Amino acid sequence: MVGGLSTLNAGGGFPIGYTTDAPDLPAIAGVITAALTRHFGAAAPRLVVEPGRLLVASAGTLRCEVVAVRTGTDGRRWVYLDVGRYGGLAETENEYIRYRLRTDRDGDPLGDAVVAGPTCDGDDVLYQRYPLPISLAAGDTVAIDAAGAYTASYASTSFNGFPPLPTHFREAPDAVRTG
Repeated sequence: MVGGLSTLNAGGGFPIGYTTDAPDLPAIAGVITAALTRHFGAAAPRLVVEPGRLLVASAGTLRCEVVAVRTGTDGRRWVYLDVGRYGGLAETENEYIRYRLRTDRDGDPLGDAVVAGPTCDGDDVLYQRYPLPISLAAGDTVAIDAAGAYTASYASTSFNGFPPLPTHFREAPDAVRTG
């Protein structure tokens, strides 16, 4: 115990790579261990960490649909999805998290697009410039990878007439049952 401190909660939210690589756990552990040694020496308190999104992000894929593709008054291509910031993707604010978007048209030529949600709220914009297939059209499906962390809780209320996201569970074919 150091100065009455027996436990140090370092918080959590260990990162995952959405569209870029994230630091791996040994690198993160090395930084934390070095900081503990620097500040506490051999008398470091018990460490508690919360893995957060590292455990659950990859467990969820958010499937949505393109509802419109338009050229804005600014000349940019706008792709509107049936889910947006208020439908569970709040962490796209300021492009804090840049999810990987997959489509059935992946492999077609790409062009930058503004990606927006379905509401009339001016803040319902996910990304200002995201490379998407130029051939993407209304009715196409978009899969948002690694969306298992927090999206369901962020979408827990209706906003602007849009109901919360439904959640569906699928058991992996190779799942092991115990108990």
